Order: sequence, then C-alpha cells, then structure tokens
Amino acid sequence: MKESTRFAFDISWVFVSQIVTLGSGFLLNIVLSRWLGPADFGLYTLTLTVYTISTLIAGLGIPETVVKYVADYRSEQERLNAVVTAGVINAFVLGAAAGLALFFFAGEIAGSFGMPELSGLIRIAAAAVPLAIVNTTLLGLLNGLREMRSYSFRFMIRALLLIVLVVLFIAAGLGPGGAVLALLLTEVGTLAFVVSIVRRHFRLSVSDYRETSAKMLAFGSRVFIASAVYLINTYTDTLLIGYMLTEIDVGRYAVAIAIARVAFLSLPGSVSTVNYPAISEYYSKGLRDAVEAVINRSIRYCLILLSMMGLVLIYLADTIIGLIFGPAYLPAVPAFTILVFGMIVFGAVSSVGPAVSAMNRPGLSSKVNIFVAVVNVCLDVALIPLFGITGAAIGTSGACTLLAVLILYVLRRVFDVRIESAMIIKTFLVVSVFFIAFLLLRDTVHPYILAAIFSGLYGVYAYRFLLTPEDKVEIVNTISPVFGRIATRRLNGR
Repeated sequence: MKESTRFAFDISWVFVSQIVTLGSGFLLNIVLSRWLGPADFGLYTLTLTVYTISTLIAGLGIPETVVKYVADYRSEQERLNAVVTAGVINAFVLGAAAGLALFFFAGEIAGSFGMPELSGLIRIAAAAVPLAIVNTTLLGLLNGLREMRSYSFRFMIRALLLIVLVVLFIAAGLGPGGAVLALLLTEVGTLAFVVSIVRRHFRLSVSDYRETSAKMLAFGSRVFIASAVYLINTYTDTLLIGYMLTEIDVGRYAVAIAIARVAFLSLPGSVSTVNYPAISEYYSKGLRDAVEAVINRSIRYCLILLSMMGLVLIYLADTIIGLIFGPAYLPAVPAFTILVFGMIVFGAVSSVGPAVSAMNRPGLSSKVNIFVAVVNVCLDVALIPLFGITGAAIGTSGACTLLAVLILYVLRRVFDVRIESAMIIKTFLVVSVFFIAFLLLRDTVHPYILAAIFSGLYGVYAYRFLLTPEDKVEIVNTISPVFGRIATRRLNGR
C-alpha cells in the first residue's frame, strides 16, 4: 500500500475511534450532568481528574516509550519481546504502588478540596489505576506496530462499555459512586480484550530485563516529565476551580471544557497517534523531507477543519449548552466561547506535538511544558478569583496558545523544520475577523442565518486560499479515484 494511503487509512481508523470515544464521552457528560446535577457532576469530574493524573504519574512514560521502541525494533522480534515484557511488568508494579497510595490518602485529597464526599469516589478509582496503565502499555505495542485497526477497536469497545455501565448504575440510583464503579469495571473488561489481541504480536521474555528496563526508564522519564506537565496544563483549571470555588462551578466548567475537548482534541489526537511512530521511523532513517511533509500537512489540514468547526461552535454556543445540558449550565457559555477560540491554533499544532519526542529530544518538550505550566498556574490563580470559570478559560486559552507557539519555534529552530507560519497567522487573523463580525452583527441578523452565511464564506476562503493544489488533488482522489486522476493530469499539465 502506498505510504500516504496507508497513513490516511491509519488516521481514518483512529479518527473513527476518537469520534466514538469522545462522542460517547460527550453523551456520558450529558447523562451525568442532567441526572446528577452540577454539584454531583462536579464531584465526578474531580474524581476523574485525580484518577487521570495518577495514571499518568504512575506510568512514568512507559506507554509512550513502548510505542517508540516497538516502532524502532518492529523487525527484531526478540528485542521487541523484551521491550514489551519489561514495559508490562514495570507498568503493573508502578500502577499498583500508585493505586495503594491513592487509596490510603483519599481522605487527605478530599479534605484539600473541602469536599469529604470525594474520598469514597477516589478509593474506587484507585483500584483502576494499575489496570489502566497496563492497558495503555499494551496499546503502545499496537501503536508502534501501526496496527491501527486493532488499536482503534479497543477505544470503541471501552467507550461503549463505559457508557452502558454508567447508565445502568446511575439508573439504579448509585449516583456518582456508580459512575466511578463503571470506570473500574470498564478497565477490567477492556484489559481482557487487549490481552486477547496482543498475544499474537509478542511473547513474554525476561531476557535482559534489567538492561531493557533501565533503557526504557531513562527515555520514559524524560517523556514522563513532558507528559506530566502537559497534563497539569490540561487539568490545572479544573483543580483550581475545585479548590477556589465550588463543586457547582466545577460541574459548569466541566461542560464547557468537555465540548471544547471533543471538538479540538479528537482529530489532532488521531493524527498525533499515527504521526508519532511514523515520524520516529522517518527520523531514524534520516528522511528529513518526509518528516517535514508529515508535520506541515498535519497542521494545515487540522487548522482548516478546526477553524471551521470552532466558528460554528462559537456562533451556536448558547443553543448548544442550553439545549443539550440545560439552563443550569448557561453560565458556562462565556467560558466555552473563550476556550473554543483559544484552542483553534493549539489543536492544530498539538497534532504534531509528540514530534519532538519522536525525534529523540523529549527533554525539550519537558522544558517547554514546564514553562507553560508555570504561566498557566499563574494566570489561573490571578484570574479565577476575579472572573470565576471565565477567568479559568482565559488562563487556559492563553497557555494553550503559548504552548503552540513554542512547539512551532522548537521545530523550526532546533530541527530546522520549515513550518508554514504565515498560513497559521493568516488563518488566526481571518478567524478573528469572522468572530468579531459575528459579535457586532448578531443583534441585527438572526444568529442562525448569520452563522450559516459566515460558515459558508469561511469554507470558500479555506478551500481557495489554505489548501494547496496538491492537497485538493489528494482530497479528490480519496473521494473518487476517477476524478482524482483527472485532477492529477490537470495539475501536472500546469
């Protein structure tokens, strides 16, 4: 299969799984927010945040390391077996230790938020920590081998299982505790599925366990620092809202951030999942032009799609939140609008964010993320007391934009990757113009009519000025090979 075609199919599989996963997660947020109310939904959100941070810290970069070394050793079965075995053993040991720590310190964590109800929920989630880390480690094997269909099926099964269990337990009257219990049982079920899939790809091998573990932990620790700080950037706003405000504010902000993440992390997440092993392989073979092509095309495609989607979400923010989640969550509209606007460029750049680690410089990612984390915390601490959840949105959007700029700077300055910076700046300015025009005219023209007109105009602009002739041919060829050949002949004839 042609490499570009395989790349497109890989992204398609992962993107479908991301849509199913994030779509079911979005549906889950609707169910929980309506059935539990802002307060209990806020408790569940904080529990999920603590759980997610714990799994990342306990993982110590092992899943990401497995992806890289499996991609590097895919033709050397013995070394691949050693890498995956060491990864699974270390993941389980570290996960079990983290789960026990979370269980015994649940009361102290709940007390720091002034929400004693959190302790029981955190103890249930603690049992899922080692399972989750082993799960993601085994997924690293599938990702490194670029077995994206099996990789994607795991996410779809997990998403569907989670929502079914949550609905059953919530309907049975178990409240937020039922939702967290569903999370635990989902990790059990998906781990069993993943084990059945990966058995044919490797065999347990403890040969050179110490040497392999030392090598993996040396690389993984650098990836871990970058990933841990990135996660702090992602969840700082939620944690500080829980600490400074109330569980009701956490619940309302959770709605705003959930929609923004579904919209702006699904596509970039799919692209980056496929990008990571591909860039690692190309870079290790010295194929610099291929690396540059992957990075620029990923950013360009994601930026076009995310900017179009972002404008539509901003235009319809009141309708989306009020209709789907209910009037109790309408105070989240300003925060939602700011988050969407701030994540357009960040979402596009995040599609190639792992490229720095894939090109053997995870330490750079750590430094960039640490700096942005400090800025993020400072902004949130200063703005949340003044503007509530809207202040958290401003801080998060500012930090995300800064992170995107720094990633592009590192790629250009350190790796000499020629980034299409002019296209990114131009797109951001045009989106800003459309956004301001909507704010000025929405009281004169019906918002739905205005949204349709502006969305159409921006779509024409994006196709005319942002896509290259080669992009248009590739898109047409993907949709229809016959028309694609015609477009290719016209392009070559110029």
